[in-house]
Amino acid sequence: MNTPYVHIGQPQKQTHPAWPRPRTTRAVCRAEHGMVATAHYLASAAALDVLKEGGTAVDAAICAAATMSVVLPHMIGIGGDAFWLIHDVERKQVMSLNGSGNCGRNITLNSYKGMDAIPHRGPQAAITVPGAVSSWGLAHERCGKLPMARLLAPAIEYARRGAPVTSDTAQWIADDAEAFRADPGSAGIFLKNGQPYAAGERLVQSALGDTLEKIAKYGTQHFYAETGKSIAAYLNSQGGLLTAEDFRDYKARWVAPISTRYRDCDVFQVPPPSQGIAGLLILNFLNGVDFSNVAPDSPEYYHALLQAIKWAFQKRDRYLTDPTFSDIPVEALLKQEVADAERAAWLADASLTHENTPGGSDTTFISIADQYGNAVGLVQSLYFDFGACVTDPASGVLMQNRGSFFSLDPRHPNVLAPGKQSASTLMSGMVLRDGKPLMVYGTQGGEVQPQTQTSVITRVVDFGLDVQQAIDAPRVLYGRSWGDSSNKLLLESSAPEATFAALRQLGHPVEAATWPHTRMGTAQAVRFPDTEHPFFEGGADPRGEGVALGF
Repeated sequence: MNTPYVHIGQPQKQTHPAWPRPRTTRAVCRAEHGMVATAHYLASAAALDVLKEGGTAVDAAICAAATMSVVLPHMIGIGGDAFWLIHDVERKQVMSLNGSGNCGRNITLNSYKGMDAIPHRGPQAAITVPGAVSSWGLAHERCGKLPMARLLAPAIEYARRGAPVTSDTAQWIADDAEAFRADPGSAGIFLKNGQPYAAGERLVQSALGDTLEKIAKYGTQHFYAETGKSIAAYLNSQGGLLTAEDFRDYKARWVAPISTRYRDCDVFQVPPPSQGIAGLLILNFLNGVDFSNVAPDSPEYYHALLQAIKWAFQKRDRYLTDPTFSDIPVEALLKQEVADAERAAWLADASLTHENTPGGSDTTFISIADQYGNAVGLVQSLYFDFGACVTDPASGVLMQNRGSFFSLDPRHPNVLAPGKQSASTLMSGMVLRDGKPLMVYGTQGGEVQPQTQTSVITRVVDFGLDVQQAIDAPRVLYGRSWGDSSNKLLLESSAPEATFAALRQLGHPVEAATWPHTRMGTAQAVRFPDTEHPFFEGGADPRGEGVALGF
């Protein structure tokens, strides 16, 4: 199989061979004034109400994130991190927010002396300050219109009155029941008489509702000045290492987004410690591959995509860490000449590969477009399902375990250090064409995030699919998840059998994964109107429990 090339960055005429587009799992959502796509139906509904009341995309994103912190507690919570991409129509710019938390000031390599790795569960896994709430405050201060009390009202209501346990949440509670039983705070909330909640039961989180109300009343910094004292005290009582001072001194920060040119579009990501650079590197690789005469489920497409992923990951893992602790040559890595010089060798040899370190996968992505022309891509996470499985019973805050991704190897770029932010799987994608938003898109899924994001953008930009078709289409997953002894290569079974056979012949050890497969991420995307598309388009992933809603 020979993969053709085009001039770098050249927009491609869509002359693809006839391709039977299967019916999607749900209709693409089209609307004129605004669009919301989240991983939970209740959050999408709450955020849509905010847009209808005149709120901005940032307002709606905060409402969605707060609501999901209650109704989707295994994926997202106020004890976790967040990264934002915001297109501000008045400022005519894309802005980025780093809401990743720092490692505690007293936490060093000696804190884990004698261990091979940082524990993934328990109080010693909860070693970074949660940054999400601070990021809400910064985003709202600059780009919000409605009061914070209005934005958090649905979350407070669901926390106090109780929210229905979804099928996915019930399964994750059952899977993590033993970890919950090891933590009194978590057991008192997420277990019912010591047993997991069943789907459809009511989960009440009264203490979390009280904490959210205080944030609404006193501002986001109250969470760090006051709630942080309670969280630190509980962690310390259980053997944890974070302090009240770690919370008090934390602030999210505005950072410059990073970008590359893909075809006739400008694609933006959040900078390190986010792995967003991997998504841009993959696109730089694919910039030199011509997809105009192939189908989006062809072996040519998947071969180029897989080699781009492996090539980008080996560069990501060489450098990714907190850029305030180590120089990361972002500008040099993103020069198109780097991909141009190495592309041919990687396309010619499927055995070229990269062994990665497994990362957490429980995250959620929020895509919002408002009636004013603003766009938001917000990714927020606890890292693992239910994070560290440690919950302060007084505040109801479930803590993330993002810090467990730190290395204990002093030679590793992501080695643990006091005050450091860990390399993060979280990333957010935004595409502009001619200076205007074209699409905001992202997914949960740890290692799969850059892979799924690329699947979505290429199928929209290169193949002309709508966002729901792009999300439904069969996806690949290259890498290692927890429990895997080595890297795996999965392709969803809705891809043609001929594609599997051709990939194996090329040397790709591809395995079929039942479609739709949850390990492929749960993506959300919103496309903006343009000359050929008069309405917003919204799509949500059948691999999750979300919906896109517009008005």
